[in-house]
Amino acid sequence: MRDLEQSIAEWRRAMSAAPHIGPDTLDELETHLRETVERLVRSGVSEADAFQRGVTQLGPPEKVASEFRKLSALGWWPARIVTAIGLAFVLILVLTFSFRPPTGRQEYALLVAHILAVTFGYSATLLLGVLGACFVVQRCYSDFSPRRLQALSHVTRNFAWVGAVLIVLGTVLGMLWSHLVWGRYWGWEAKEIGALGTALWLLGYFAAHRSKLITVRGLFVGSLVGSNIVLLAWFGPNLFLGHTYGISVRSSWLLVVALTINLAFFLVGLAPAGWLRLRRA
Repeated sequence: MRDLEQSIAEWRRAMSAAPHIGPDTLDELETHLRETVERLVRSGVSEADAFQRGVTQLGPPEKVASEFRKLSALGWWPARIVTAIGLAFVLILVLTFSFRPPTGRQEYALLVAHILAVTFGYSATLLLGVLGACFVVQRCYSDFSPRRLQALSHVTRNFAWVGAVLIVLGTVLGMLWSHLVWGRYWGWEAKEIGALGTALWLLGYFAAHRSKLITVRGLFVGSLVGSNIVLLAWFGPNLFLGHTYGISVRSSWLLVVALTINLAFFLVGLAPAGWLRLRRA
């Protein structure tokens, strides 16, 4: 074990000297290396040979750095499209509120900031679920390489971080507005509980990402669960109340359909990689 740890430490030092390989990337590569060594050792290969095979599979530092540079430059087209949609939505919503005539109330700015923050936070979480659905569909035909998975893991982290920060900020702003208007910070209403539940989910999701307790596949598939939580938090209160954060879903069956679609993608994401291609063959 000591020899293996020394070998991994030396390998990390060599890898860290290469460009485009940051600490998070290096940790993920080490995880893949350890998994490869463990699998080979279980199959009867000696620990030293298993380590050498694992290092050979990953490639030299220059090659790994080159691959990550290409991945960063090309990106993943669903991530590009979803990011563009998100930015366009932000721009449209900001312009919509900027052209609204002021109501003359001092609480107006606080209310607008609350609505925008929660809306953007919910939207980021839903878009993360859209990426999860794209991941599931693509994985039905072929699996992602370890390096591609490492590059994609940053996408889940960024969307989760943005969503969590905005929802927490929006919740705090909503509490301040509620205190000014109604004289209380928290009323345990359905929309308040929904925002709290979504924020806790995203914080847990982000913590799991940072701790490496869940694989990249698990993060993408799990994002579909987050989408359902947001759908219930954002549109669910409309079944009991007369309003939600600026967007209304009048028919309960639309909500049920959306929840069912997300659940279907989640179940498909549990299937082995390439199952649809193999079946068609």
